[in-house]
Amino acid sequence: MIQPIVPAAPTFRDGAAFSDTYGDTYWSLDGGLDETRHVFLSGNDLPARWQACERLTILETGFGTGLNFLCAWRSFRETAAAGARLHYLSVDKHPFRHEDLQRLYGQWPELAPLGAALLERYPPLIQGFHRLHLDGGRVTLTLLWGEAAEMLAQVEARPDAFFLDGFAPSRNPDMWSDTLFAQLGRLAAPGATFATYSAAGKVSRGMTAAGFAVDKKPGFGRKREMLCGHFPGTAQAEAARDRRALVIGGGIAGTLVAERLAARGWSIDLIERREGLARETSGNPAGVLQPVPSADGNRLSRLTLAGFHYALRQLRDFSSDPKLIWQPCGVLRLARDEKQVDRQRRIAGSGLLPPEVLRWVDVDEASALAGWRVPAPGWWFPQGGWVHPPSLCDAALRVAGDAVRLHTHREAADLLRTDSGWRAVDAAGKVLAEAPVAILANGHLARRFAVSAALPLRPVRGQITCIPAEPGRAIKAVVSREGYVTPATSFGVHVVGATYEEGSTDELAREEDHRVNLERLNHLLPDFAKTVDAARFGGRAGIRTVGPDRLPLVGAIPGSEGLFGLLGLGSRGLVYAPLCAELLACEIEGEPLPFERDLVAALDPARTTNRI
Repeated sequence: MIQPIVPAAPTFRDGAAFSDTYGDTYWSLDGGLDETRHVFLSGNDLPARWQACERLTILETGFGTGLNFLCAWRSFRETAAAGARLHYLSVDKHPFRHEDLQRLYGQWPELAPLGAALLERYPPLIQGFHRLHLDGGRVTLTLLWGEAAEMLAQVEARPDAFFLDGFAPSRNPDMWSDTLFAQLGRLAAPGATFATYSAAGKVSRGMTAAGFAVDKKPGFGRKREMLCGHFPGTAQAEAARDRRALVIGGGIAGTLVAERLAARGWSIDLIERREGLARETSGNPAGVLQPVPSADGNRLSRLTLAGFHYALRQLRDFSSDPKLIWQPCGVLRLARDEKQVDRQRRIAGSGLLPPEVLRWVDVDEASALAGWRVPAPGWWFPQGGWVHPPSLCDAALRVAGDAVRLHTHREAADLLRTDSGWRAVDAAGKVLAEAPVAILANGHLARRFAVSAALPLRPVRGQITCIPAEPGRAIKAVVSREGYVTPATSFGVHVVGATYEEGSTDELAREEDHRVNLERLNHLLPDFAKTVDAARFGGRAGIRTVGPDRLPLVGAIPGSEGLFGLLGLGSRGLVYAPLCAELLACEIEGEPLPFERDLVAALDPARTTNRI
């Protein structure tokens, strides 16, 4: 069960932010920046350590104002090697509101540019993991909103350094519990260090029990002592590896995972059987970007919420590309019946999601938001919208640049294991590409290969209908229920969809399916299409792929070393693909994973082995 996040409500005392809830300050009265440098940077021998490595991971307990992160980021960008990367994970039960951080960052002009960059991507206050990419991708910040011990139990990472910066143990004992210390011991990389302003015996005993050697050092300002320490073992230099991969499938799954690997210095051969990118289901002129909230925070809800916000951040990062086509026009999700009206109203009023993410609106407000009279109330997602998938695929490869070599009109007939990795060959046995790592991103066609033939993937045919935009027939937002309709796209059409036919691989558009879509449209927007000339609408059909539980298959393919999949995205590819591509890249690289361990396990292709 997820819980509503209660934001911090700071006040100011003697020039420092103060928590009335815990009766403690967020930084030292002797100076917040100097305290961070003394306790957390020097206490963990930073920046000397990241000057000598390609990648370093920090885990912090108590994000608070973000001051420690901003100081670490500033030091990293000034002193680390050009190719180095920093992962920073931080947990907080009561994170600050965006507007409160904006006011606070005015106190530290030297950190203002970094604070502004953070606030551009600052996530909503929703329990769970939130991954942000900063500094051109060199710095990855993963914010964990929720109870510290619960959130750390969901982390899969190997931190090299810990910043322990919760409120004092006497003020907030939950942040210094035996359960939390045990999680730090579970996570710590060999030779990991920690530092904390606290010198309390409880902290020393807890870290010792977790396996750390603990030392006392001079504290900062009026604090006489602080604690530092290290975990057994020696930090190992990252071994050189052959960062080459072949990816099969040129839709949003294949192009986005190629971009995520390229950001980590990989070279990729991308093989697509059609004459260009996004020529199958990813070729639709518009797809809808919206999450699926629930009252209990089930796996689908948590994954789509995390994926939705990660996708929005990625689209904004890509938006400097003038050829990327998308519109954050908002999405209206109408209730089907009175039972769903009650459910929608209850979830929207629960506090689980802030109003900038989800509001319940009555029929009148819904109609005003849509720009057309609608038959029911529903959910309003102000940040939702529609995306042109082919332009997203193109933008991803433009970001990746020369790291991706595209092979179009080349069909991989088989995928063969070699002594050094994987080889994709065509029907004549000609080698298309070879690499140590292979990634299947070609939907149900992954089953054509012997190594992946047992994967429980099913094709689902979906057909969309495009009706011409005309004066007097316009809407301002995506409207959805069983189907959906978009506002007029850049191509002068409204996209209506989509049918759902399991087992079919017929890609020809059918007149009867157009009629089904138009009937759905009539239930969404009565009379909207009554004057549409049947001779003027068009559409296309595509084959989506689903797994046995309707969740994607993301990760290593069982029994095949170096073979991975990003498959089974179904009808939610725009929500799933960006974050799942990041997950897969992290798994391949051995980096901190971008969302909770239980969700990672729920997507692991190995979960399906008992179904095969």
